[in-house]
Amino acid sequence: MTGILRAAPAAGEPANEAYWLLVRRQFPLEDGLLYFNAANVCPASRAVLDRYAQFERDFQSNPSFQNREKYAPMRTQARGKVARLINASPGEIAFTRNTSESNCTIVKGLDLKAGDEILVADHNHPSNRQSWQIRAKREGLVVKSIPLPTPAPGRDAIISAFERAITPKTRVLGLTHVTNVTGLQFPVKEIAEIGHRHGLWVHVDGAQSFGALQIDVKALGCDSYSASTHKWLMGPLEAGILYVRSERMNEVWPSIVTAGWRDNLNDSLKLEVFGQQDDPRMAGLDAALDFVSLIGPRNIESRLRWIATYLKEQIRELPVELKTNMEPELCGGVVKFATGAKSVKQVYDVLWERHRIAIAKTDSGDAAGLRFSPHIYNTKEDVDRAVKAVKSVVV
Repeated sequence: MTGILRAAPAAGEPANEAYWLLVRRQFPLEDGLLYFNAANVCPASRAVLDRYAQFERDFQSNPSFQNREKYAPMRTQARGKVARLINASPGEIAFTRNTSESNCTIVKGLDLKAGDEILVADHNHPSNRQSWQIRAKREGLVVKSIPLPTPAPGRDAIISAFERAITPKTRVLGLTHVTNVTGLQFPVKEIAEIGHRHGLWVHVDGAQSFGALQIDVKALGCDSYSASTHKWLMGPLEAGILYVRSERMNEVWPSIVTAGWRDNLNDSLKLEVFGQQDDPRMAGLDAALDFVSLIGPRNIESRLRWIATYLKEQIRELPVELKTNMEPELCGGVVKFATGAKSVKQVYDVLWERHRIAIAKTDSGDAAGLRFSPHIYNTKEDVDRAVKAVKSVVV
């Protein structure tokens, strides 16, 4: 696999279908399955599956402390690779079990008092919206949700909406980098700059950008950033990351404390003392990071944007309403559209039952529609077949 993919730089060009067909072959996807649900769960590559299985067998055959010693340096190695991938230092990266746990670590870990305000967007994932609301009910906090139309009106309008909502009582901005609802990419850098001028904590949910887009947390300007490895990174399930800026690490209290805790922990390690973990998963994560590095984060983002744009261009020719922005600065890999006169569930069911198209749906509300989230294992032919199937149902 590595020899095949280590080709000339031009091989990774976004429209080089021959190269991306080779990439697709690294995934054990069923024949005939059109999988467009990376925003939920990505299949892992064969390299990841093989390495994870190898270490899982090793672990189960000898779970002694002595045999498990090898996982500590493996964890350190993976931490360094994640740090390099998002331009952080290893001491700023904590491993969690998913984005939700990372989000909730921040939600529960910041010192706040009754009357303090948290700003979120109405398209935030529940772990970065409802979790704040639950804490607010217990402690008298105030959560203000900023509504945004779909598609979004533009970068300036989004930035202004957040700026207008900040008051002297605001303490936290709970942002989303790319939403799982419509695929809107928020102008995080500009919003974070405004937030820091007011002394706010800026947290970013990166579930739909980590592994999909090139991430530089320093350039984004956030104080914390959360993500999972089972989505766009194409890594193992139940593995997540939490970046916390080193200058503010001491402001976050750990949500779980158990055996292994020490009062002198002052970096990211204090946020991952939560009991027995699946050590072999670190081998799978390490392999996923190598796979992403092999193809190249820049090539992955270019291909992802190319194929998502190609999909949106085809969808716009159908009698449906596209709910994802076309502007490159306002979108990532998630594509959402309404289903015209047909019910969302009807179209969703037909696409699966007749065409084996795996996607997600939202049944009601402003964001009602079908969600396609292609990734680097999807080909142009996959998109053509999927659009043809959608057309056969909605026209």
